[in-house]
Amino acid sequence: MLGLTIVGFLGAICFALCAAPQVWKAYKTKSTGDISMLYIILSICGNVFSGIYIGGTNYLTGYWQIPQYFNYSIALTLIIVLMFMKIKYDKLSDKNGKQKEIILEQNRQRNAGL
Repeated sequence: MLGLTIVGFLGAICFALCAAPQVWKAYKTKSTGDISMLYIILSICGNVFSGIYIGGTNYLTGYWQIPQYFNYSIALTLIIVLMFMKIKYDKLSDKNGKQKEIILEQNRQRNAGL
């Protein structure tokens, strides 16, 4: 049984940390434009619903799958962090994009007046 628990923890660690490289890359580049908000929302829902299912079945059977709780809690935390980063960085990107458009338009008007 201990061997299965160790395998369970190894699997949980791998799944839990799947989002970590994406969170790190978004943090370093300050860019989340290629990440779909639908992906983030579905990941959050999947982790929450699966966590509820695991908790409910564990409660009914009396068998507690601790690796699964680790997996869902870490994965959910990382995805929520990624969601907040996406909201923040997308707003910055939109703001910077609008500023660039204004500058380009001003340059066009200046050049047209020459």
